[in-house]
Amino acid sequence: MKPVDELLKDARVTLTTSSPTPTGEPVAENVTPLEQQARRAVRRVFATLKTAFPAWYEKHYGDQKAEQLARRVWMTVIKDLGDEAVNRGLQRMVVECKFPPSPSDFLDLCKFVSDLPCEAQAWDEALRGVYSHKAVKIAAEATSTFDLKSATHDDKALKQRFERNYAIVVRRAQTGQPLEGRIAHGIGHDSSRPREQIQLEHSRKQADELVATLEIPKDPKSCREMLLAKLNIRRDTHV
Repeated sequence: MKPVDELLKDARVTLTTSSPTPTGEPVAENVTPLEQQARRAVRRVFATLKTAFPAWYEKHYGDQKAEQLARRVWMTVIKDLGDEAVNRGLQRMVVECKFPPSPSDFLDLCKFVSDLPCEAQAWDEALRGVYSHKAVKIAAEATSTFDLKSATHDDKALKQRFERNYAIVVRRAQTGQPLEGRIAHGIGHDSSRPREQIQLEHSRKQADELVATLEIPKDPKSCREMLLAKLNIRRDTHV
């Protein structure tokens, strides 16, 4: 088998030299941008299959009608995947698969993100405020870092809120979508919390933003030194 980089390069060459609208597919004007993205993804998949497994491809998809039907099946399976997820799946397919995967198996290859922490680890990191993956940080911020700072491991309501947010961000990572973005509140998100707590959280967030904007040190000692310097007051080191 050829090296991975060479196989993917051959696939890209096949894509650039093939017709952008294969027989049996609607022309670009008749499809939405998302459909166009999905069709490009299918073309990348078929170009890689043809390059990596030429004999198998000729046997199963050599007939034009068989290829058109197969493209429709693959389109249905991977239409919701972003380019990053598709590329991840193609890389794994070439490296790990001795035989061409089925569409559903290819979907699993695309969705597997090796460095995502499990739910339990993510919850622990959210409570500690130390994140091994950006997905945990985004889920923690959507949940409320203020609440997490004072929470315990057995805080059931907060844990459920975090797990829901983390699941949403994980799905974004698996499907190759941007991790950032608004996460709609679940039922009972704010109604289950005291109004005073919500107001305090909002005030704390505004204060943190103001401190960051003014570049005010959060450490008390550093803040004192900054104030003395502003007032031109000198203190001996032993004071």
